[in-house]
Amino acid sequence: MSEYDRAAQFAPFAALTGYDAMVCETARLTDARTDLDEEQMLALNETLSIIVERLNEHPKVSITWFRKDGRKKGGVYVQTEGTVRNVDIPGRLLILKEGAGISLDDIASIMILE
Repeated sequence: MSEYDRAAQFAPFAALTGYDAMVCETARLTDARTDLDEEQMLALNETLSIIVERLNEHPKVSITWFRKDGRKKGGVYVQTEGTVRNVDIPGRLLILKEGAGISLDDIASIMILE
């Protein structure tokens, strides 16, 4: 028997293929989405109104928004900075020049940087 064939006898064997990946996925934590209170909603709507008024100036903003997890319940809060290209009120979408489209329903806070 060659050394290669002999060494193959002692190679690790995974009897439960995919088990490690499943355990890692189960252990991965997600955040729960928090609902905004009345005061936070008013502040968010006021900031969005200012952005819509200044849309031709393409204001730079910092947005904290909730990105849903594609595999399990919950998600993660993400902070994104960018330049506003458009606000689609009927479609409930804020579109950045960088290409990102963020749902208005997922936004937790907006800060105008310029």
